[in-house]
Amino acid sequence: MCILPPSTHIRGRNPQSRRALLTKMQSINGTTTLSLKRLVSPWLGANGTSPSWAPTSGEPAQGISSRFLSEKRFILSLMLIQCALLHPKFQNSTSARLTRLSLGPLIIGWWLCCPFRLPVLPAEDRNLISFFMATILALKSIEWTFATGPYHMRSLKTVQGAPVWEKESESEASSNNNKTNMEDLFLWTIMLFTSERGFRWSWGPEAKGNTRSFSGALFELVWLHVLMVPCLGFLLYSQDWTDYHFYPQRALLSMGVPSFRGLGLLAGCLHSVCTLFAIRCSFEIFHGTATLMTYLLPDGQSESSTQQASHLTSAPLFELSSLAHFWGKFWHQKYRRAFVFCGGKPAMWLARVLGGSSKVQKACGVVGVFTISGFLHEYPMYAFQQEPHPYPRKLFKTLPASFLFFFVQSFGVILEPLIIPYIPKQIGGPKIWTVSFLLLTAPLFTGEVMSPGRSDESIPTSSTMDLG
Repeated sequence: MCILPPSTHIRGRNPQSRRALLTKMQSINGTTTLSLKRLVSPWLGANGTSPSWAPTSGEPAQGISSRFLSEKRFILSLMLIQCALLHPKFQNSTSARLTRLSLGPLIIGWWLCCPFRLPVLPAEDRNLISFFMATILALKSIEWTFATGPYHMRSLKTVQGAPVWEKESESEASSNNNKTNMEDLFLWTIMLFTSERGFRWSWGPEAKGNTRSFSGALFELVWLHVLMVPCLGFLLYSQDWTDYHFYPQRALLSMGVPSFRGLGLLAGCLHSVCTLFAIRCSFEIFHGTATLMTYLLPDGQSESSTQQASHLTSAPLFELSSLAHFWGKFWHQKYRRAFVFCGGKPAMWLARVLGGSSKVQKACGVVGVFTISGFLHEYPMYAFQQEPHPYPRKLFKTLPASFLFFFVQSFGVILEPLIIPYIPKQIGGPKIWTVSFLLLTAPLFTGEVMSPGRSDESIPTSSTMDLG
């Protein structure tokens, strides 16, 4: 069948017929059965409600202006300058330090305002990931503005036949950074700019390199898909576009699960568990795919690149020994550096200035880390849910649920050493505490990210192809 532009079909018709045809075309606009953006939830067909909302003014959404794109390129260029000035060759340069400090307010302010300057688009065209990226880049610029010393690269070492990222002393790290030509400086800058976990840097954590075979990495990727697909299917099946909410209990009933007392509680827990697994699996699938590609490199590069592609998490999928272990090992560590630098260190410094003991300083550091984590997740959601969203977020009126979820985790981490010893090991001990606390608080977060209009953009992947 030949598909012609609308103007071709209506050309030659009389004015009344043309107006009628245009009206009909407008009424079915965006409802084609081949549109993947409409493949959201079985409830959508039953309720007959479109998942999009148009600007209240009735005017078409405007695209991103060329001026905005030019500003974005300019700000990214300034960030690259900030990044480059952290090279060891500028270690004793006062002007380099002052330049980083002077660029900070402009860059940070621009990225924080960026989500509110993006054009208003229908739900299916909004990209929540870009909102998160703006917040992440603002946190990165805060670090590069106030970092005191240069950053040094480190190399992957072999310990007892296994590749390992080890902590290095300042003198040992600086001896590996003697190259200062422009080509090496440019490569150094790009690697720092795109680094998230910091394995190649002296400030990065200790970690094991990748020792999996190609078949092992492929099997793990398949297993992650097998786990994620049913979780994501249940989450989408629970959505209802009539009120932009989700009903996991209704979804279970429609699948033939008999009704009984406590089904609502079970459905809510299942929804939270599926959301957390879907998020973790999506991160690991993206990372695992990039890791799998390193096995396809030429022989001279494959082994080195494969070993450097460390695991995204350092704990088995179902290991839950404590909240500290969950957030420090089970969950991904892609933004750990930003949370520690922007939240943990300032909070510990303030506690030390006020005369707090080492335990108080450590507790304040934990609160600071989770406070910044809550900000990273709440701020983009606040910008995303602006009018004409059917349920817009209002400052000081809408409950900042995502922020509260991460904020209360800090108190769980601080208090668990006092609580876990009183839980009998026969009933699970630490695991019971960890699972109970997470399931009790998770709806604050899972209800936010899996609501209709956000879930298709809320399952994160990765900001960069960072393998270390």
